Amino acid sequence: MPIYEYICPKCRLDFEQMLMDRNEKVECPECGAKNPKKRFSVFAHKSDSGFTSSSEGSECGGCTASSCGGCSSAK
Repeated sequence: MPIYEYICPKCRLDFEQMLMDRNEKVECPECGAKNPKKRFSVFAHKSDSGFTSSSEGSECGGCTASSCGGCSSAK
């Protein structure tokens, strides 16, 4: 079951919601607004040198969520 991140446009609350079905309706737990917006999430992993987020781990720095065309390893 994935956990999604949301922000409420009415009260600006950031919250997470675990969903059984990705089409499940989500409401803000603070104000009850029925139209929270999904946020882009990144993951982090731990290594001997500490924590690194998915946006920091690229050796070329040109990778995005949809393309890694700028990396030498992608060629």
